Amino acid sequence: MGTPPPPPPPALSWRPDPSPVVLSSLDLLAGSAAATRRLVAAHSRHFLTVSSLLLLPLSLLILSFPAPFLLASSPSVSLQSPHDPRENRYNPLLVPLPLLAAAAALLYLAAFAAAAASAQAGFFGRPVKLLASFLSVPASVLRLLLTALPATPLLLLPLLPLPAQLSTVLAAIGVLLLVPFWSLSGAAAVVESTAGLSPLRQSCRLLSGARLAALFAFLIIGAGIGVTLWGFGGVATDTYDASAGWAGMAPVVVKAVVGTALLAVLMLYGMVINVVLYMHCRALHGELTGEIYNEFANLYVFLPFDEGKDRHVVSVVTVWP
Repeated sequence: MGTPPPPPPPALSWRPDPSPVVLSSLDLLAGSAAATRRLVAAHSRHFLTVSSLLLLPLSLLILSFPAPFLLASSPSVSLQSPHDPRENRYNPLLVPLPLLAAAAALLYLAAFAAAAASAQAGFFGRPVKLLASFLSVPASVLRLLLTALPATPLLLLPLLPLPAQLSTVLAAIGVLLLVPFWSLSGAAAVVESTAGLSPLRQSCRLLSGARLAALFAFLIIGAGIGVTLWGFGGVATDTYDASAGWAGMAPVVVKAVVGTALLAVLMLYGMVINVVLYMHCRALHGELTGEIYNEFANLYVFLPFDEGKDRHVVSVVTVWP
């Protein structure tokens, strides 16, 4: 009698690695920053369009907000000629501030949703399509709103009868305490199509061992945005000399254009690096193995770029027979 045939190989199942790869926070941050730079450069026209449609209006709106805690040393007068008799009756912000803040928040969430969808596609080497990114915005914005509900007390601090400086400091402290735990929840909500507490738990779990990297990334981007607001904020309250013509108005226009561009670039890179850091944290936890194999099972590819690849992610593909 012949020998029985060998049993079939066990079915493959992709499970998260219970022991994530140990990587220093600085190395993780440096790798995420390099991958973000290459990702944006590889799809520069796409991200330029997203920035022009969403981030530039948002940046101009933010720079128009009156911010006494940032502009205490700057002139806070009407954007009119100093000799205009209507100056006392002119209000550069005719819309109530709560409505402007709500519009800015929705614009930010829409921009983050579009940038996250684009970064996810670019990270895996898929075609980055503008229409697909914008079609995913409504559902992603709803998920982001539901995920942000636990942080709403921070948004209510400016409404308390407290000095503006104290409310700002309290909000900043609250954000800094939440960043090492929840900073990846937005990326998790968009990429995994989840909402509520699930992205918050996923972010907290993925940031185990990478909290300093998330905090450093937030502080670097936040410091850049803060300096930009301090130097270019309050464009709606700057003054110009109408009698001098273009020469009198040019400094205000240049300030608005340069400040808007800088703020849009900083917010774009902050959104993309958030998604890239989320992907790298998933790779370190062994959660991208199945996705990468299913995506590139029959292809010989370089992931996600031609150079400077994450060796943990690429090794999953290269060692598979």
